[in-house]
Amino acid sequence: MKSLRADKGYAPERIGPDVRLTLFHGADEAASADLALKLARQHGGEIVLLAPATLKEDPGRLPDEAASVSMFGDKRVIRIDGAGDESLEAVTLLLGAPAAGNPVVMVAGNLRKGSKLLAAVEAADNALGVISYEGDARDGGRNVEAIAAEVGLQLARDVAPRLAAACNNDRRLMRRELEKLALYVDAAPDRPHKLTIEDLAAVGASVDDADFGPLVEAVASGRAAQADRQIAKLSGQGIAGIAQIRAVARRLWLLADLRAAVDGGASPQAAVEGARPPIFWKDKERVAAQLQRWREPMLRHALDRLLVAEREIKKSGTAGDVLAAQAMLAIAAMGQR
Repeated sequence: MKSLRADKGYAPERIGPDVRLTLFHGADEAASADLALKLARQHGGEIVLLAPATLKEDPGRLPDEAASVSMFGDKRVIRIDGAGDESLEAVTLLLGAPAAGNPVVMVAGNLRKGSKLLAAVEAADNALGVISYEGDARDGGRNVEAIAAEVGLQLARDVAPRLAAACNNDRRLMRRELEKLALYVDAAPDRPHKLTIEDLAAVGASVDDADFGPLVEAVASGRAAQADRQIAKLSGQGIAGIAQIRAVARRLWLLADLRAAVDGGASPQAAVEGARPPIFWKDKERVAAQLQRWREPMLRHALDRLLVAEREIKKSGTAGDVLAAQAMLAIAAMGQR
């Protein structure tokens, strides 16, 4: 089917069960990734990650995975990130297979003119392309409002543009921040809650200019003693523990995204090179080394610990920044193993 625009004409709830593959592509890769996540969640069940390199080497893997049944009877969604023409043979086999099977979600960047993968998807009756163009600041605000509605948040005036700016109009970051904010104010689609500027200032995306780099690198690299020194230095500058926690959390979220790509078959170096938004060139080697240190369960546990610490800090009569320091040092110790 001809590609629909993500901002005009595409509505996931209207896509019929005959669509076996949805290809998200375009210049706004963050929007494509977010829309793919939303569609996968809508289908529900287990998400199975496959790497383009895996499909190039074994094209039959894609229709096999799409036709497979979970041993627990759960639904499955097959997801491929960083797709390109190397996946063409696998897609051709999938779309020509007789059984409908599990839905497949592919995410690509800005595909070149004449892409064989895109041509195959747009020519098929059982596949759909969704293109995301780079938006402006107004689009960022609208995206914030749309995601907020999904998680049960009603935004007060000026919240949407401020959050969009703090997230640099990256839809993936917007979703993470809004899901975190919904958790803090106990909002859900069935119990909406109004989000104010004060709420955003309290727990939203940090846009401070403080240099958190040495702290982040120390924690993510498992250097507890160095992390302890950096915590003391930042605290001595009057930088709150919550701000330090959020800086560390952003690196752990990045590692979680990259770990998903590695677990799907990519090498750590390939995952780092393919990260969107791109990783600063000076940081690539360190991030790749950290990626080999952390596994998905460890990252999930570490992020949960930071979230609990931030919640506890906000309660009255707690140890405050001491809790932040304890959480970050514990995570650095986890990274040593």
